[in-house]
Amino acid sequence: MNVTNLVTILTQLDDRDLDMRLYFTRKRPNGRYQSYSPTIDPDLQIEIKEIIKAAIEKIQDTAQREFSPIGTIEGYIETYSPNEVTSFDDILESMSEDFVNRQEIPPGEISKLTFYCLKLYTEEGDILFFRRVTKFNRLKGGFFGKFTNGDFVKLDDTLLGIDPNVDIVIYGGEMLILNHISLERIFSIQEQYHEKATQTLDLVRRADRITNFEQFREDCLSDGRVTRALTKLLNEENNMHQVFENFENVIHVVDIFGLNIEIAEENTKLVYEDKSQLLDITRLMRDSFYRTLINNRDGFDEGV
Repeated sequence: MNVTNLVTILTQLDDRDLDMRLYFTRKRPNGRYQSYSPTIDPDLQIEIKEIIKAAIEKIQDTAQREFSPIGTIEGYIETYSPNEVTSFDDILESMSEDFVNRQEIPPGEISKLTFYCLKLYTEEGDILFFRRVTKFNRLKGGFFGKFTNGDFVKLDDTLLGIDPNVDIVIYGGEMLILNHISLERIFSIQEQYHEKATQTLDLVRRADRITNFEQFREDCLSDGRVTRALTKLLNEENNMHQVFENFENVIHVVDIFGLNIEIAEENTKLVYEDKSQLLDITRLMRDSFYRTLINNRDGFDEGV
C-alpha cells in the first residue's frame, strides 16, 4: 500500500465537508457481529481525522512485507488481502444500513465492544481504519471522576477512548497491518487458523508419514503456535510434499540435529509419541532446518 498517497488523500480532505462514519463493534456469542454507529459532532470529526492522519504519517517510511501467521519482523508492517480474512465480510455486513444500530448504545453493551472502525468516504475510494477499543476500567478500590459546575462527579465504567494509534488500514482492496496481534483479535482470526490448520493436517494424513496420527492431529489443534505454523504451511503445500517425498533427507535431518523422533516401518514414517515432538515435526514439514554455507553451521527457522 502506498502510505504517502494515503497521507496526501487525508491532507486534501475538506474539513468543512468531511464524510465519515464511526462504528463500535463486538462479536456476539452466536458468532455474529453487532455494530453501533453514533453520530459525530463536526468538530470532533475533524479532530478524529487529524488523529488518524498523524498516526499514518508516522509509518510513511516503514518497510512492508507480506503477512505471516507465525509473526512479524520488528521494523516492518505487514500487508494482506481483506479477502483472505474469513470474518471481514461479516463485519462489513454488521456495519451496513440493514444491520447497523444507530440508536444509543445500551450501557450493558459498552463493556463488550472490542474494536471500532472509522470509515472515511473520499473521491479516491473508501478508507477504513480499525483500532481495538481502549476501555477505562475501574481503579482497584477507587474510581475516576471529573469536575462539573464546581462539583466533583464520579464517572461510570462505560467510557471508551480513541487513542492516537491505528491497528489496521484497508484501502483499495489492500490491508495494511500496523499491529499483528490486533489483526488476530479484531477479526477473530484464531478460528481461521484452526480451520486452515485442519486443512493442512488433512494433507499430512494423506501423505501417511506420521504414526499415531489422530493423537498428533489433536495435539496440533490444541497448540496455538503450531496452528499458526500449519496455517502458513498450507501456502507452502508443494514444499511439504517434497519433504515427504524426500524422506531419506528427513531421516538425515533427524540424525544431524539429534531430534527425539523415532523412525518406523522400514524408515518410511515418523513415530509420534507426545507433544514435546510437535515443534520439531512441524519444522521438518516446513523444511525449516538448515546448514549455513560459510561456517557450515546447523540451525532452524525460529519462526516456529
